[in-house]
Amino acid sequence: MEVAVVGGGPGGSWAAILLARRGHAVTLIDPQAPWEKPCGGGVTTRALERFDIFSGQLPRKQIEDITVYFGDTNSVTIKPAQPVVVVSRKELGQCLLDEALRLGVCVVSERVTQIFREKTRWHLKTKNSSLNADFLVGADGATSFVRRSLGTALSPEDLCITLGYYIPGDSPAAMKVFFVQSLEGYIWSFPRPNHISYGLISRSGPGRTAKARELLANFIVADLGPEVMKHAEFYSAPVPCLQKASWKNNVISGDGWALVGDAAGLADPITGEGIYFALRSAEILADTIQKPGEYATQIWQDMGHDLARGSAMYGKFYRGQFLGGDFRKRAVQLARKSRTVKKLMETLIEGHQPYLSLNKKLFFSFPSVAWDLVARRQ
Repeated sequence: MEVAVVGGGPGGSWAAILLARRGHAVTLIDPQAPWEKPCGGGVTTRALERFDIFSGQLPRKQIEDITVYFGDTNSVTIKPAQPVVVVSRKELGQCLLDEALRLGVCVVSERVTQIFREKTRWHLKTKNSSLNADFLVGADGATSFVRRSLGTALSPEDLCITLGYYIPGDSPAAMKVFFVQSLEGYIWSFPRPNHISYGLISRSGPGRTAKARELLANFIVADLGPEVMKHAEFYSAPVPCLQKASWKNNVISGDGWALVGDAAGLADPITGEGIYFALRSAEILADTIQKPGEYATQIWQDMGHDLARGSAMYGKFYRGQFLGGDFRKRAVQLARKSRTVKKLMETLIEGHQPYLSLNKKLFFSFPSVAWDLVARRQ
């Protein structure tokens, strides 16, 4: 089968690799891959365990400590029992592209400007060329041209904005996550090979981007001093963050086409993490490409249902109250005092704790948490 993959990020490149391994003739189209992205570049334990692309020589920073802060006075430090690493998205993208080229994938470094279908064949045009395909894969991000051409774009209410600064220099293998009471999102500081990634994720909206950028810059200056901003490189990009009601109308496939990763809205609605979901959706697509109708069903069973549950929990996490205080603040405070809560936070960071079973896990953890608190007072 001839397959055209539009978008050369992790989801698109991984889809191209897996489809080429299965004998399909694949063309990967992207005008700028590989590129950097304003994300921390954190790769969860779940992703490291599942995808063989991380078993090679990809440059990475092994994380020894993860500190979660709420405000200036509340924090808890976690030492992961299972590995969590940070990579450069550009280096990850290059690694994937190299593997795709090795497998014979044709890479076209142009932007798709038109998509249409005649009978069973797709026709794609760029500024300087055109190509045909039997199957079309949209892997071109949260504002996907493929998605807009075939159906309905993600609404502004289903998007978050990420802002990032990359600051040259080495740093300790320590990851930081900062929650601020007034911010419906969070700030991060992740060590990468050769530089530090500082960033912020928040709901998009009029005027929010400028305010978020100012908040992030002020935060970096307070953390590292004003001199670092002279060498800082700025990036910004939207990421999907679907609301609860949006999942039932999230059409991600049809006759001869499918969306993967951010283009399909497949990202954690609370954290914005998307690498695992991009790679896993590409994997499911490769397994179902010749079985029309199965892709969307398997995506829902494998990750969609859980992500939708995360969307339902979003308001409680960022705006909710617990024990008379901000939910995030109380979570950090309890994790400092309870080994049970701290372990649960660890499994969430590793990607091993589904949202679907989180409430049940919390309920059955109450006796252990109570015992931890009592034992701490003795």
